[in-house]
Amino acid sequence: MSASRKVTLWTVAVMLTVMSGELRAARLDCAPCAGVRVEAPMAALAALAGDPALGSDDRLFVAWTVELGGEVDLAAADAVRRAGAEPWVRTVFRTPAPLRQNLERFEGEIRTLTALAGGAGGGGTIQAVWEPAGGAMTADDLAYLIKRAAVAVTGAAGRSGTGEAAFFVGPVSGDESFLRQLYGEEVAAYVDGIAVTPGADLEALTILLAELDPGVPLAVDALAWPDAPAGALARAAESAVAGAAVTFFDLPRPTAEALAPLKVLAREFAGDLSYSQTASPTGAAGAWAFVRGEDLDLRVVVEPAAGSDKVSLSFDDPQLASPRQVSLESGEDDIIFDQSRGGGRLFVTLDDPTAALLLRVDRLSAQELQGLDERIEVADERQMPVEEILRRLQAFEDDQARRLDHYQSRNILHLRIQAGPGSIEASYAGDFFYRRGQGFDWVWQDFYVDGVKWKSKQLPELPLFQPEKAAALPVEIRFTKDYRYSLRGTDTIDGRDCWVVDFEPVDGGAGGNLFQGTVWVDRELYARVRTRASQIGLEGDVISNEETTFFEPVDDVGNASQWGQQAFVLPLRIVSQQVLSLFSATVPLERETEVTELRLNGAGFEQAREAALASDFTMVRDTEKGLRYLRKDESGERYVEEEQDTSRLFLVGGVFWDETVDFPLPLAGLNYLDFDFRDSGNQLNVFFAGPFINANLAEPELFGSRWNAGVALSGFFVDFGDELFRDGEEVEAEEVESRSSSVSLFLGRPLGRFAKLDLTYRLGTTSYGRADDTAEDFVLPQDTLTHTAQAELFYDRSGYRLGISGSLNRRADWEFWGLPGNTEFDPDQEEYVRWQVNLSKTFWLRNFRAFTVNLEHLDGENLDRFSRYDFGLFADSNVAGYPSGLVRADEVQGAHLEYGINAADKIRFEVEADAVWATAEDIGLDRELLAGIGVGGTLTLPWQMLVDFEIGTALDGPAEGDVAARIFFLKLFKGKNKRKAR
Repeated sequence: MSASRKVTLWTVAVMLTVMSGELRAARLDCAPCAGVRVEAPMAALAALAGDPALGSDDRLFVAWTVELGGEVDLAAADAVRRAGAEPWVRTVFRTPAPLRQNLERFEGEIRTLTALAGGAGGGGTIQAVWEPAGGAMTADDLAYLIKRAAVAVTGAAGRSGTGEAAFFVGPVSGDESFLRQLYGEEVAAYVDGIAVTPGADLEALTILLAELDPGVPLAVDALAWPDAPAGALARAAESAVAGAAVTFFDLPRPTAEALAPLKVLAREFAGDLSYSQTASPTGAAGAWAFVRGEDLDLRVVVEPAAGSDKVSLSFDDPQLASPRQVSLESGEDDIIFDQSRGGGRLFVTLDDPTAALLLRVDRLSAQELQGLDERIEVADERQMPVEEILRRLQAFEDDQARRLDHYQSRNILHLRIQAGPGSIEASYAGDFFYRRGQGFDWVWQDFYVDGVKWKSKQLPELPLFQPEKAAALPVEIRFTKDYRYSLRGTDTIDGRDCWVVDFEPVDGGAGGNLFQGTVWVDRELYARVRTRASQIGLEGDVISNEETTFFEPVDDVGNASQWGQQAFVLPLRIVSQQVLSLFSATVPLERETEVTELRLNGAGFEQAREAALASDFTMVRDTEKGLRYLRKDESGERYVEEEQDTSRLFLVGGVFWDETVDFPLPLAGLNYLDFDFRDSGNQLNVFFAGPFINANLAEPELFGSRWNAGVALSGFFVDFGDELFRDGEEVEAEEVESRSSSVSLFLGRPLGRFAKLDLTYRLGTTSYGRADDTAEDFVLPQDTLTHTAQAELFYDRSGYRLGISGSLNRRADWEFWGLPGNTEFDPDQEEYVRWQVNLSKTFWLRNFRAFTVNLEHLDGENLDRFSRYDFGLFADSNVAGYPSGLVRADEVQGAHLEYGINAADKIRFEVEADAVWATAEDIGLDRELLAGIGVGGTLTLPWQMLVDFEIGTALDGPAEGDVAARIFFLKLFKGKNKRKAR
């Protein structure tokens, strides 16, 4: 083999050896590395100041022990660093085991650790030593200590600006079973290194950790100081070859003479070096050669045989030359004159050796060997493990949490319900008080309905529909492993370069109420930029919950700022969609929370909060069970209402009029709601307003399952006109009047997190009567019962709602109707099928503006005049200005648009535009355009009253020029029933 080829292979071998240690092992930047464990850091300063001097790249570690239960010297690490050494702080936790039963004491020690890391630990190394005052140390306890301490150290040191602090843990004995249990708790991302006891089998540990945590460096803590200071070099080299990245020696009070050999070691072995067994010489009790990556020269530590007066070394490598001995007192090197070559070997003889010797040996270049000048470049871009990303994220948030004691802001919560082509928005706004570790109190000072401010001082208190609190939040440090994380890649979010990390429950959600989603982590700061999460395992009224949180940086007083380590990155906007199961119906609810007027760690916080508590405003508090009202007792003190008001009573009234009724139809009555009827968990709604009644009783969790069931009763007690348009003309002789009522049974079940299947059986009754102009020989349809079996599938996500439904219908009796000779009657139409598809979306804009789009397709089979689709306020499809019963169609395609805007918080205006294309060939409708436009509004009055009105006119089609109008008012009475938190 040519000399040049041998150089090439040697270079590749060395580079691969160095690379196999990964980035974090190379951070020590020396091999072998050594240090001393001293009694007190200040005791080492004089010895460090002596000759030989340490250079900026030399790595000599000075370790000392700090009890976290007492006072700490924040200046010590800086003093050691200025003396040229690397500070290594052994922090001792004394919290008894088990940790989870002594968290208060443990968090106190963490606070001391954070102060130490932030004040002086940056750029050095923090070692966590757990010596519990009592109880057996377990792997899960130690894992929690590691994660919690590592996050605190990384966050505090990073913000201090002094550089990252390495985090070691131990010393551990090296027991394989214990280490496997420890790494089974997913600590790899939190550990920069492991300290081991001197008696540990380093070679066996290295093999084990290559499996559990490849590349993790080991520190020997700590060997006894040898009789001769030079002997420390041999022990350090021996440990390095066995697998140690750094070896400490117990030297309580170091002297300059004692530290000299370690200083020389720090200088000679700084940089990129790797042990080479093939380059190590023979002829001594011990000899260890380390290859420098930059030039492949050697640094050799030699341990002569005890009592020998001469040592003869043999190097089996013809490329070596110019051996020199380095003085362990001064660091100067001298040429070794007693050297020779023969048989491809280099021979070196040294007289009067000390306890250990240090040699420099050069390597001949390829030109010197008259070979080819070859260069091998090995490049590798390391992909950061997802565990390390999470550790840095946790560190950033832990540090921020310690800096953020409290803040006050103004929060506004928008509750938005999309109901068919329309939408409703209710908003609560007021002062928000947050204190670390205590959650928040929120004052509801203002209430808006579609942007119109509530005039009454007493705000309506809606039932607090909210998802159950998750058993564990993503990226939390906990005693249990709840989530699995995976790195999807990178992305740019809001101008920030981010890691994209997906998370999901470890058991697919079978373990309870958890989240699944994505977190975008800033690649520079490791702060959250955005999260999107869907809650799984929900029970109760809320059957799905998906929320997106947007994070923004603010400065130390709460103003918007640039992204930076000193900024506070807070969730200033949260958008979520929930799907509720209410009265056997699927109701999508969009929520948006906006945070403004932030005041961080401001003076007067407690006084402002106490003033709010003393006020008469409605208040809510964040508790372990979710949001709860803060009530006042007789003495004026606030208390948390553990049981929620579940019932509401409304006074309703109004007037409705269109062409189907002979005169404006007055409505007056009550609406009673109870979401926990008689403490049964059932939902009851009874609406009675003169000529109309609707009652519904629902069980949201049938027999404790995810199925819901219910029964409903509805009916009109007035006759509505049913006109007939044929070939573009109204046929008054065939006009009839009808009234209907029904009873329905419901059964439904969520499908996944965004879909729901509803099954309905409905028994309806319809009776018919003559109108003023009905022909005498017109045969009325027979009063009949209709059996309906219906299936509906709804999908709700990101504000979009897709509904697909189909029904099979059968009339109990269906005989001839119409004028003599009527060819439209078909006895087979006793049975018919209807199906429809709806897609809708409301776009919520700033300043309470909203734009709604609703698209629909309605179709069927075997339909006749009285089973076709109708248009009007209480009909299948609403077209502004169209009266019910005027036009009926077999097939319908429709588009409905609505735009709402409020004026100065006083009144809400909404413009509605409807266009449908109706087809019923036997009466001359062939995609006939039915169009209308309407203008409505909302305003509030004193006495907790809400007024809603609308007037519409038909623009095209058979009803062109017709007008329909309605006005409703609603007054809320306070409910009395309560339910316990679920």
